[in-house]
Amino acid sequence: MGRLRGRLRARFGVRAASALAAAAAVAVVLVIAGAALVFLLNYFLRMSLEDTATQQTTQLGERVAANFEGELKKNAVEATGARSDLVQVITDYAPRDGHDIQVLGASDPLSYKPPMTDLMPAAGEIQVDPGRQVQLDDGTMEQALIVAQGMKASGRTIVVLAAQPLDGVYKAVDTVFYMVLIGVPILVVVAGFFTYLFAGRALRPVEAMRAQVAGMTDRDLGRRVPVPPARDEVGRLAETMNAMLARLQNAQGVQRRFVADASHELRSPLATIATGLELMDGPGGADRETVATLRQEAERLNRLVEGLLLLARADERGLQPRREEVDLDEVVQAERGRPSDVGGAGPEVRAEPVRVVGDRGQLVRVVRNLVDNARRHARSKVLVTVRRAGGQAVIEVADDGPGVPPADRARVFERFVRLDEARSRGDGGAGLGLAIVAEVVAAHGGSVEVDEAPGGGALFRVRLPVAEEAPDADRTGALPRTAPAAPSPVRRPSPAPRPPAGAPAVTRSSR
Repeated sequence: MGRLRGRLRARFGVRAASALAAAAAVAVVLVIAGAALVFLLNYFLRMSLEDTATQQTTQLGERVAANFEGELKKNAVEATGARSDLVQVITDYAPRDGHDIQVLGASDPLSYKPPMTDLMPAAGEIQVDPGRQVQLDDGTMEQALIVAQGMKASGRTIVVLAAQPLDGVYKAVDTVFYMVLIGVPILVVVAGFFTYLFAGRALRPVEAMRAQVAGMTDRDLGRRVPVPPARDEVGRLAETMNAMLARLQNAQGVQRRFVADASHELRSPLATIATGLELMDGPGGADRETVATLRQEAERLNRLVEGLLLLARADERGLQPRREEVDLDEVVQAERGRPSDVGGAGPEVRAEPVRVVGDRGQLVRVVRNLVDNARRHARSKVLVTVRRAGGQAVIEVADDGPGVPPADRARVFERFVRLDEARSRGDGGAGLGLAIVAEVVAAHGGSVEVDEAPGGGALFRVRLPVAEEAPDADRTGALPRTAPAAPSPVRRPSPAPRPPAGAPAVTRSSR
């Protein structure tokens, strides 16, 4: 039974499984109760008829035996005459010589008929024929229960027969049977429906908790699920979930403080290292190639710290970009001649005038990260376009590199994700560039996605509200933290499984 309930829950859910289980239990109970009702009704009605017939035989026999005047046959005729019920008085004149059974007297419906039954009990005995067809004088047949009682009268053994028609019993039993046959399915459906309804009401607090948790992100750990007033299992579940959220919030706070503090602490040593490298680069200093290599590593570490600081601020209180009008076409055009330490093909820019409202420095960082990422993976071409599509400004950065597999297009915006695990450190960034892009774009009320470029390769597409349709600023002049419409599809992508061992490595290395 437990295994059956488990299968029902797995297939139909708790509400449907509860309704089906209740309907099945009610059906079993009602079928058993209905069968018992029909059986007992038939039994008690027959017992009532048997008692009535026994009383008739006793009264009739006593009347025949009490009349000592005249012959036995005459007494029987007088006792049964003018009766409308079904009674007979019979006797066996030759019990030892093969039986000579004769009807001494009978009621009007049976006046010219042979004995109703073959029962011949001895004096003082009662026998019952549960059902036999009795033919009446008018030629009709009557199904009846017959009681035969043996008695002594005028020195002879007589048998008094009384029959009770069974038509009333059959009609009553049939009526109850059909009522059970029709009523049981109706009651089963009603029981299942109300069980489903009340189970849904009982599970409303659970659904409220599920909806609350489903809408929570890593920035909403301060929220709590509603606790129902009833102190039952559901209430204890809500309290347990709130305690778990509190533990997660505390652990997240510790992690964020660690990242922020570590990033701040690293800035001073990095500044000192950079200053020392400048001094070593002078006359009589260390080998210039060594200094150049160390300087590149210091710059790379500095970018990593800056990225960690930005993400730590975004996790703790949001980026809160400044609100100012920014010409995206100018931001993109500046990338045309910007030198980059990642090398690769220079970007080709196609831009039309589009103005948005946001933080210019953060938007420059978005474009720069996307362009550097494209240059790092492009074979020979990087194309940057800016256009207006309806009420949105669209920035597209395409390259002709290996592209991003569909399975990794959400995971590529996670932090420290490198799709090619076999690459060397010098081939790309630390895996924070695209994560920063996703955070900044979401803070400006936009979205970012990755697709396949028309000629092959990767195509990163950023959508931002144009200036006249940008979200209203609050009193501090900061943009809302989240988009006014649908959230960014890559805001917090779920982790994707790593490729199995032995699978070919993805050649895109720093998405």
